[in-house]
Amino acid sequence: MEFAIGGRGPGGWAGAFRAASRRRRAARVAAAVVAGVAAVGGATYYWTQQAECDEENSTQLENSIDQEAQALLELQRERSKALVSSATVAASGDGVSRGRRQATAAAATARAGSNRGIVNSTNVAEFPRAPSMAALKTSTDPTSSRTNVKVDRKFFAQLWRFVRIVIPSLRSRECWVTLGIGATLVARTRLDIWVSDNAGDIVKAIVARDRDAFMRKCVRDISIMMFPMSLVNNVLKLLISLLRVMARKRLTLYFHELYLSQLTFYKATNLDNRIQNIDQLVTQDVEKFCTTLVNLYSNVSKPLLDVVLFSSRLARSLGAKGPAIMIGYFILTSAILRKLQPPFGRLTADEQRLEGDFRLCHSRLIMHAEEIAFYGGGQREKFFINGTFEKLLQHMQRIFMARFRIGLLDSILVKYLATIVGYCVVSMPIFFTSGFVRTLLAPLGRSLNVDFEKPTDADDAAQVAEMYTRNSRLLISLSAAIGRLVLSGKELTRLAGYTTRVGELDSVLRDLRRPENALHGSVSAVAKLGMEDVELRAAMVPGRLVDNVDYVRFEHVNIVSPDRILLAKDLCFEVPPGTNVLITGPNGCGKSSLFRVLCGLWPLYGGTLYRPPRGRMFYIPQRPYLAIGSLREQVIYPMTTLEMRDRNIRDEDLQKLLDEVHLGELSRRRNGWDNVCDWSDVLSGGEKQRLAMARLFFHRPQYAVLDECTSAVSLDVEGYLYTHARELGITLITVSHRPSLWRFHEKLLRFDGHGGWTFTDIRPEDIPQLTGVNGELVAA
Repeated sequence: MEFAIGGRGPGGWAGAFRAASRRRRAARVAAAVVAGVAAVGGATYYWTQQAECDEENSTQLENSIDQEAQALLELQRERSKALVSSATVAASGDGVSRGRRQATAAAATARAGSNRGIVNSTNVAEFPRAPSMAALKTSTDPTSSRTNVKVDRKFFAQLWRFVRIVIPSLRSRECWVTLGIGATLVARTRLDIWVSDNAGDIVKAIVARDRDAFMRKCVRDISIMMFPMSLVNNVLKLLISLLRVMARKRLTLYFHELYLSQLTFYKATNLDNRIQNIDQLVTQDVEKFCTTLVNLYSNVSKPLLDVVLFSSRLARSLGAKGPAIMIGYFILTSAILRKLQPPFGRLTADEQRLEGDFRLCHSRLIMHAEEIAFYGGGQREKFFINGTFEKLLQHMQRIFMARFRIGLLDSILVKYLATIVGYCVVSMPIFFTSGFVRTLLAPLGRSLNVDFEKPTDADDAAQVAEMYTRNSRLLISLSAAIGRLVLSGKELTRLAGYTTRVGELDSVLRDLRRPENALHGSVSAVAKLGMEDVELRAAMVPGRLVDNVDYVRFEHVNIVSPDRILLAKDLCFEVPPGTNVLITGPNGCGKSSLFRVLCGLWPLYGGTLYRPPRGRMFYIPQRPYLAIGSLREQVIYPMTTLEMRDRNIRDEDLQKLLDEVHLGELSRRRNGWDNVCDWSDVLSGGEKQRLAMARLFFHRPQYAVLDECTSAVSLDVEGYLYTHARELGITLITVSHRPSLWRFHEKLLRFDGHGGWTFTDIRPEDIPQLTGVNGELVAA
C-alpha cells in the first residue's frame, strides 16, 4: 500500500513520468497541427489577396483603356461631323464652341476607382500580417491629376457639404441606413470574437480528446450561429450597396438640378473653360465619390472597433505588451513600405497616357487613311507608330521592375517576418518563463492558474492549445484591422481627390448660375480686330434685358464672343411682328452670335434688348437636334407626350404637319409614331431640316430664329416652307447666304466683318434675279 501510494510501483513515479511525456508529445503534436493550419491558411490568404489586387489593377487599367478608346471614337465622330459641316461654320463663336466640345469629348477618359470590399474576418485562421502595399497600386488615382490634392480643412469642408446633401436630415432613409451599417458592424465584431473563442474551445476539446465537448462546440454551436453570422455578413453588404445607390441618387439629382437649369449646361460647355470633362464628372466621378465615401465609412468604422475590442481581449490573455508589439511592428513595417514604395499612381497614369497615344496613332491612321495613301506615307506612319509602341513597352518594363522590387520587400516584411513576430508573441507564454518574459506573461499565468515552470498534465496542455488558438485568431484579426486602417489612409487620399473634382464641379455650376459670373473666357483677343482693350472694356458693360414685350428691339447692344472679341458694336434695330428679317455677312462676322445673345445663351453687353418671353420664340439651327425617342417626340420636342395628350393633340394633327413638310411617309413606316430609333442616322440632311420645320409649325411661336435651317432643302420645298410659316403668323429672323430667300423677307441686316453693320429695307428691285434650280445669283 505504501509502495502504491508512494509512487514506487508501476502506477507510481515511472508511470506518471511516461504519461506526462505522452501528454507533452500530444500537446506538441496538437500545437504543430494548429501552427500548420495557420501557416497554410495564412499563406493562402496572403497570395489570394495579392492575386486579387493584381487582377483588380489589371481590370481597372483595361476598363480605363476601353473607356479612353470609346472617347477617341466619340472624338472621331465629332471630327467627321465637323468635316461635313465645315463649309457652313460661320461665326467665330461657332468655332470656339465646337472646338471646346471636341476637347471635352477627347478629355472624357474615365478614371475608375478601386472598390475594395470588406474582408470577411470569420474565415479559417491565417497568418497575422502587416497591411499589404498591393492595394496601394491603383491604376486610376484621382490624386494624379493636375489639381493639388490635400487632406486639409478645405477638403473636410467640401466633404461635409456633400455629406449634408447625401444625408439631408436625421430622419432621412440615408441616415437610418448609415446607423444600420454601424449596428451591423458592431454585431459582426462581436461574432468575430465568438468565432475566436469557439475555435479555442474546439482545439481544447481535440487535445483533451473530449468528444462531447467537441460535438457541442463544433456541431451544435456553429450550427446555431451559422445563420446569424451569414445574415450579418450579407445584411452588411446589402446596406452598404443601398447606401451607395442612395448617395449617388442624392448627389446626381443635385448636380442635374444645377446643370440642367438656367442654361447652365450651355454656359459650362461654351462660355466657360474651367471644366473640360463635365460629362465624366457628373456620370463617373460622382459615382466614384459616393462609392469611396461609403467604403471609407465601413472600412474605418469596423477596423477601429476591431482594434479596440481585439486589443482589450488580447491584453487579458497576453498582457498589454503582446498587442503593443504587433501594433508597433505593423506601424514600423507600413512606414518602411510607404517610404520605399515607387509612385505607382503617377507611373500608371503615364502608362494610360502612353496607351492612349498608341491608340490615337491607330485612330489617326483610320481617320486619315486616304490622305496618307495619297502621300505614300505608310512607312512613315509605321515608323511613328512603332516608336510610340516602343515607348509604351519600355515604360511597362519599368513598372514591372518597380513592382518586382517592392513585391520582394513586401513579401519579406508582410508575409514571412510578420509570421515570425506573430508566432513569437503567441508562443511566449509557452516557451519563455524567465526574466522579462516571465514578468510579461504573469497576468496570463494568474488568469489560467498555470505555472509554466512545472510540467503540465493533459488539462494544462488542452488549456495551452485553447489559449494559443484563441489568441492567434485574435491576433490575426487585430493585424487585419490595423492593415485596413493603414490602407484607409490611401482611401482617404483617393476620396480627397474625388472630393476636389466634384467640389470644383459644384463650385463652377453654382458660379455659372449667377449672371454676373457667366463669362470666363481666355485672354483678350481684341488685337485681331486692331482694337484697344479700353474699347473692349467699354463695350463689355452689362446690358439690360426686357423679356415681356411682343417685339424684338436692339438698342445700342454690343456682340462680344466668349473669347472677348467684339463682333458687332452698337446694334440698333427693331423687328416688329410680321416683319421678316434676313441677316447676311461674311463668315465669322457675328450672325449666329446675334442669335445667341437674342436667345440668352451669351451675356448681353452695352444697351437694352427687348424681346418676347422665351416660350414665344423658337430657334432652329442648321443641324437640328433630334432627341432620343419616338417619331412623335421628334415633332413635339421639347414637349413631352404626356403634355401633348393633356392639350388634346392627336396623332392626326401631327400627321398634317408632316404632310406640310413632305415627310408624311415617315409615320407610315414600321411602328408608325411609336417608332424609336437613332433618327440622326436614319434621316438625311434635308429630312432632318424639314422635320425641324414641322417642329416649328407645331409650336407656332411668335418669332422664329432660323440659322441656315433649309440649306439642304430644295428651292421649291424651301419656298413652300417659308410661305407656310408666314401663313401661320410666324415672324422669321433668318441667317442665310441663299439669294432665293430674299423674297420672303422685308428687312436686311448686313454685317461687314469688321464690327460694322447696316439695317435696310429690301425693295423689290433689290431682290436678286435667279436662274437654275440651284438659285445661282446672276443679277442684283
